[in-house]
Amino acid sequence: MFTLQLKEMRKRAGYKTQKAAADALGIKERKYASWERGEVQLTLEDAFNIGLVFGCTPNDLCGWSGGNGDASFSDSGQAALNGYYESMNSQGRETLVQTARLMSGSPDTRIEKDRPEAVRVQEAM
Repeated sequence: MFTLQLKEMRKRAGYKTQKAAADALGIKERKYASWERGEVQLTLEDAFNIGLVFGCTPNDLCGWSGGNGDASFSDSGQAALNGYYESMNSQGRETLVQTARLMSGSPDTRIEKDRPEAVRVQEAM
């Protein structure tokens, strides 16, 4: 089960070959291939590093969803954003997060409770 998830996560992240994934992780292809074949178990540190590069969690690597696996959002827009995020490779995810980060800095797009105190005071003047 685990070996199939690692290969699936690699492909979802946009790495077509084991060598490309190994290069991104800064390790030898032989080491990565041994993980994917299930010959060698990952350490927690390795799983963490893979998660950073592949844009997934150690739970994703293991195929564990923690219950039904469906995130529940009261706002349909938030559910849609999560769906878009989940369907993207690591570059797309990074771009989406950067876009959200840029938008969150604008006083026009933030709600009052999330705005820094300095901004609220400055606008009140």
